[in-house]
Amino acid sequence: MIMLRQTWIQVAALLLGTAVLWLVVGVAGSLGTWLWWLIAAVPMAAFIAAPFALYWISAGRTWPTWVAFLPALVLLMTALAVPGDWYMRTAGTPATAVVGDATCAETREGRCLYNYTLLDRDGQPLEGEFRDTVEYSPGSEMQVVTDPRGVFGPRLAIDVQSRVFEVITLIAFAVYALVAAAAGIIGARRRRSETGSQDLQTRPGRSR
Repeated sequence: MIMLRQTWIQVAALLLGTAVLWLVVGVAGSLGTWLWWLIAAVPMAAFIAAPFALYWISAGRTWPTWVAFLPALVLLMTALAVPGDWYMRTAGTPATAVVGDATCAETREGRCLYNYTLLDRDGQPLEGEFRDTVEYSPGSEMQVVTDPRGVFGPRLAIDVQSRVFEVITLIAFAVYALVAAAAGIIGARRRRSETGSQDLQTRPGRSR
């Protein structure tokens, strides 16, 4: 019973740690500056390494780790969108923005990641960076959500209102949790079996 309890504590700790790392990565990545990306590098590495804990939880089985990698990668991608959208949906202010200057940073795929300067209707720049792979014409208007505290950059209103990534996050985390639970069950049974075998080997024989 104690061994089973310890196994489920390990599973719960892994899931809680994964959720915290997901949130930290999301907040740091959403801020967008190179400094925060540098800060996010450590929790991102820890997030990717987290499925390896299933090897010990399952008492030496490798398949839970490899199966958990797919939902973990999905969670890593949604972390860059969902926490920021939650915050902007709750605390953000809708605004009409006018596209100003833009600079292009070429990605590894050869595409442009545009960094836009957005203006309000009075011509004053909105705080924060707005980046997109879509090219918008200077002077065109778009509906955005801005952060009144100036922590996060503007986001497209349609992206903030959408809950597609939230659904994907819930599904991915549910799969991740199921794999972790399966690893816990396998590990607890294997350890109990090994403990039982050791007890039989060390038990003194009956005297005749």
